[in-house]
Amino acid sequence: MTILQAERQLVFFPQASFPIPISKPAAADYLFRPELESFKRAFYPETIFLALACVGFLGGSALLFYLIFGIPVLVFFSGLLACFYLGLMIFKLLVVQRGLARPFLQVSKSDLEALRKEDLPVYTILIPLYQEAKVIPQIMEAMGAIDYPKEKLDIIITLEEYDEETRMAIEKANPPAHFKILILPNVEPKTKPKALNVAFPYAKGEFLVIYDAEIIPDIDQLKKAYYAFQRHPEVACLQTRLDHYNQNQNLLTRLFNIEFNFYYDLFLPGLQQFGCPMPLSGHSTHFRKSALEDVGAWDPYNVAEDCDMGIALYRKGYRTEILDSQSKEEATTTVSSWMRQRSRWMKGFSQSSIVHMRHPLLFKDEIGGWKNFLAFFLTVPGTVLLNFCNLFYWILLVGWFTTHSVFIQDLFAGPIISISLISAIGGSSLFVYMNAVAAYRRKKYELVKYSLLFPLYWILLALATVRAVVQIFTSPHQWDKTVHGTHISKKV
Repeated sequence: MTILQAERQLVFFPQASFPIPISKPAAADYLFRPELESFKRAFYPETIFLALACVGFLGGSALLFYLIFGIPVLVFFSGLLACFYLGLMIFKLLVVQRGLARPFLQVSKSDLEALRKEDLPVYTILIPLYQEAKVIPQIMEAMGAIDYPKEKLDIIITLEEYDEETRMAIEKANPPAHFKILILPNVEPKTKPKALNVAFPYAKGEFLVIYDAEIIPDIDQLKKAYYAFQRHPEVACLQTRLDHYNQNQNLLTRLFNIEFNFYYDLFLPGLQQFGCPMPLSGHSTHFRKSALEDVGAWDPYNVAEDCDMGIALYRKGYRTEILDSQSKEEATTTVSSWMRQRSRWMKGFSQSSIVHMRHPLLFKDEIGGWKNFLAFFLTVPGTVLLNFCNLFYWILLVGWFTTHSVFIQDLFAGPIISISLISAIGGSSLFVYMNAVAAYRRKKYELVKYSLLFPLYWILLALATVRAVVQIFTSPHQWDKTVHGTHISKKV
């Protein structure tokens, strides 16, 4: 089904009417891309062949090292993982070094003042909602505060037809006419990117941004994005910087916020400076609508559609910049909620890795050669592998301290122990320090000391990643909903 066909099948509904949606055929899953570019099916013959080729290569290499050098197979793989950790540490340090220059795309106050109201285009805001009644007043306030002509705002809220509580909350808020409600067809998959694809054909704006339920963007963000797009016609996507407004709610929100400081102020800018593909955020990312049409909009079967979109745009030759504008979101406040959210992200990273690696040599050519291929591998599948292996190594560490097992000790024979210690102690210390630097550079001095607790956070990341890997096989398209609005009942 193409995007144009989808537009003929649905009707836009104004907020005031709240009609019953038109029923849709079960096959209308709103996948606008070729199926091979989607995670609709996990394992194509290409994927299975690549997996078997990798297993065969690694197994054959291990056997060869054993026959020639007498290195046991398990020791070979231990050394391979030690080199992976060291390589990933060096890569991230190089990226962060570039990111320290803070290469954000700047738009000054005088630039904004020079914009004429009549020259501003229609700008589409997509707001996918599900079970968000509690934050509806905040959404209305945040969208109402945006400094942009109301008659040129095209705000589309998507709702599931059975989400009566949110529907009634919106009706009670009585939003103005430029808010429109689109009732989603009751078809699978039930994911955020499916909701975005349903709404996408009706976007009237040349430019488009996604705001999640709890987002509070800078009031001049749309004007800054439009100005940046006008000044840089080669740019198809603008990633904004993210922050939290409830960072001090508890220990988990503090650590979550420190992670965001590092990721959006140091790591992503470093990737951008290296000219590498960037996994995008799921909200407050601005697009040219034409670029989204070219890549076939979002993959409704990928639960980290933001990561996938960043790579898909790069494969098509589109450029992404980081705009010096902030959006604030709600940090998850409980371990269970955080675990569901992070498992979804890691599951989506795994899905994106599988999809884009189906034809690895073609992918290498489209993404710009081996440098960018390696950067993608270390940034996306490498993140999943790192978190997964962390748990394995911590179990080995506890096992060695409690049993002093010779078997465990033999796994780190020769130079492997030195490489592993450099990665474990040196790498961990460096990134604890870089997290502290990121918090300090955002002038969040009260958070700096909490960076020392980041090893605890990495344990949670490892557990969430294991859960994500299991879900790839048991519930690949399940969207674990993040609960929003806890900050409303508990002021910080």
